[in-house]
Amino acid sequence: MSVRLPSPGAGVTGAGGPNRRHAPAADSDRPMHLETDYDVVIAGASFAGLAVAQRLSRSRAEGSGTRQRRIAVLDRAPVGDGVTSACAAPVTIVHAMGAADSIRQVHDRLVIHTPSSRAVWPLPESFCTFDYRQFCERAFECAGVDFIQASVIGRSGSIVQTTTGDVSGKFLVDATGWRAGLLGGPTSPYVNRRWMAFGIESEVEGAFEPGLHFYFLPEVRDGYAWAFPAGGGIRFGVLSYRGRSKLHGALEQFMGRFGFQPGAIHGGFLASGLRSPVVNGVFVVGDASGHCLPLTGEGIRTAVLGGFKCGELLQRVLGGELSREQAGNQYEEFLQRSRRKFRTLLWSNCALLVLPLLAVGQAAKWLSYPSLLRLFMRRYLGIFSETPRPVRPALVTGDLLARLGAGQQDGTDR
Repeated sequence: MSVRLPSPGAGVTGAGGPNRRHAPAADSDRPMHLETDYDVVIAGASFAGLAVAQRLSRSRAEGSGTRQRRIAVLDRAPVGDGVTSACAAPVTIVHAMGAADSIRQVHDRLVIHTPSSRAVWPLPESFCTFDYRQFCERAFECAGVDFIQASVIGRSGSIVQTTTGDVSGKFLVDATGWRAGLLGGPTSPYVNRRWMAFGIESEVEGAFEPGLHFYFLPEVRDGYAWAFPAGGGIRFGVLSYRGRSKLHGALEQFMGRFGFQPGAIHGGFLASGLRSPVVNGVFVVGDASGHCLPLTGEGIRTAVLGGFKCGELLQRVLGGELSREQAGNQYEEFLQRSRRKFRTLLWSNCALLVLPLLAVGQAAKWLSYPSLLRLFMRRYLGIFSETPRPVRPALVTGDLLARLGAGQQDGTDR
């Protein structure tokens, strides 16, 4: 019997049937016995890990007459805890994860600010700001997999060593973020700090002009600042391309321009660079594999799309369609198709570090011409492009379906 710790308010589908719940042991310091015969163990219950789980569980539900796959997601915190992101992504991505009712506000434009200029970029597809906890809880409910609350200590072959005991799987997926916990953690040679930015954010109540606003200002000369309206709140943040972590002063100065002071602050490192996607048999997704985009710092879209692809390939291996080696090769090919675009963004990132702010503003205005903007956005939004499928109705509740339908019809802010 395994011990599975559900996220708050979320049912866990276990071997004994739907909505089977397991309470944590009374003595939290005593190791718990964990199941050791999972088909796939996914370390990390954020964007990338939940995307992998959804594709695996969705393919499992679509099959008939086959053994039910056993999937586990593990994380050190309950599902939905520990936000580090600005939580802005294309509306299609949020819908594809079954989390449409997490959307707080929909945006149809980017606005690029410098001290002397402003450029408006209409978006070819709507982005949104959303609630992280609600997003993760909804995505987890749709996945219908086991959840184990535990921290990764290490790995030995197919066995993941955790603070609550060992858990093994035929396949392991590292979605632990930039630390790459299944591949040795922050001190591992796999974790290349050279291509890491660092950002922090604080959300406060207030009103702000619609759109996703980016600011290139003296207080963050090695990066940028942002202001994202989120349905009655404003998410202010600052980012250093060089990975500087002492940014509280810059955030305070930036928010002071609008008459606000930082409240609770969250943030972390953003890993770019497209690291090896399969290492010693472990499939790696999201920030753990450097999927965050240089220049913009966008990582949710790429984490979800990379997670979808990884999950689909693993399901094909479990179904006998592919070998492990073939799945690894196809996953690497999928990522390699976007490597040139990553490099272009990286070189643009480097240029921003040396260009004067006046030139940055002029470049933003130049790119706002419709023909140039269409070309840029087509290439940019084409990174990891494979159209995400909507969540199957069988995997969501009636209430969630109604919300999904309402969001798709009217696109109103929530």
